[in-house]
Amino acid sequence: MRKLLLMALVSLTLFSCSKNDKTDSGDNPRIVLIPGFGNSGGEIPGTAFSLPSGIQLQGSITGESMSPVCTTLGFGSLVDVYLELKNTTAAEIKVTFPAGLTLYAASASDQNGFVAQNYDVTIAAGAVCIVKLNAYCINSSRSGSSSSSRYTWGPVCNAPAIVYFLKLLKDKDLSKDEDSQVQPSLWMISDTETDPVSSKQIWDIVRENIAAIPNR
Repeated sequence: MRKLLLMALVSLTLFSCSKNDKTDSGDNPRIVLIPGFGNSGGEIPGTAFSLPSGIQLQGSITGESMSPVCTTLGFGSLVDVYLELKNTTAAEIKVTFPAGLTLYAASASDQNGFVAQNYDVTIAAGAVCIVKLNAYCINSSRSGSSSSSRYTWGPVCNAPAIVYFLKLLKDKDLSKDEDSQVQPSLWMISDTETDPVSSKQIWDIVRENIAAIPNR
């Protein structure tokens, strides 16, 4: 009996520690360092992204301006990239850049990119479309994109804090983010490690920032 009680107490302790590691004092996702964000090394956590079958990336994802641009997507201002997409089929194809999609900078001095909402572009059969993607930055200490910057696809990030942040942004009209609330809020939840109380305080600020952006 005594042994069973001891095992139960140990199990409860482990559960409590695990929960405290994952949430803060307000039951929000705990703000912790995310690999690939801020000054953290390592691979960004998430699911792999690939273009749909029949769509080919021509050349590289680049910070160098290309034209003519067939569509501009996103409202970030620090990681602006261009990609030339070719539809190799006889039917139009819709390409979706999902919320949470990341872009790995080839240079360690350049910022990695982040897509905050879902964006679609439909490419006609056999057509080529140059897409300009205005992404946000996830490394505040690095340089923004430039004509020499090159990128590869990163995963669609599934870190708990990022997933929660994307839910806050889902219905917002980011074209009307006149006070530029998204970028500093993104840095606040990804550039630091916090204790449970500080994490809640940061989320309170972030929610207030995002609430100021009009809905779509």
